[in-house]
Amino acid sequence: MLKEGFRLFAEKGIEAVTMQEVAKACDLGIATLYRYFNTKLVFVIAVGAKMWTEFFAEIEAEYARRGGEMMNAAEELDFYLSMYILLYREHRDLLRFNQNFNGYIVHEQAAEEQLRDYILSVELFARKFHRLYEKGLRDGSIRTDEPEQTMFNTTMHIMLAVCGRYAQGVIVHGSDPDDLTKELMILKRMILNTYARP
Repeated sequence: MLKEGFRLFAEKGIEAVTMQEVAKACDLGIATLYRYFNTKLVFVIAVGAKMWTEFFAEIEAEYARRGGEMMNAAEELDFYLSMYILLYREHRDLLRFNQNFNGYIVHEQAAEEQLRDYILSVELFARKFHRLYEKGLRDGSIRTDEPEQTMFNTTMHIMLAVCGRYAQGVIVHGSDPDDLTKELMILKRMILNTYARP
């Protein structure tokens, strides 16, 4: 149900998709869908939590494959910025869903308690960044003269925002509109030049 809901939401937008459409796509009766998720908002939040948790697991597997524990903080920052580029290249549907999700939960006035599982899924990324920052405090390979939250906002949040806008096709550009990886690589280098120590 969550996977099918995600596919529909990413393709059409959350507002445009009804629970009836989701049930039909899953070959279920609407009552069955509502038995698991009593409102559309609850369903949308569950979809978001599942998809971000899955992407985090993908990052963790790649981190382990590359021997991430042996990286210094600057190398790890490079790795995580590259994962946002991977997100743009291979998971544009998740970026499109995320852009739509943020507006939807504001419109629906979702309470923090309703968002608990979603918040936990995205906090996985913040906790990973916290460990990176602490590694930087120990090894000196990145600047830590700014507060951790400021650095997080000016690295990971900016990459996510730009990737999301590119995936939505919001930015009109002279380059190939189907692949703006080169621009993301430039942004990544700018961030690394700001925070990685020579």
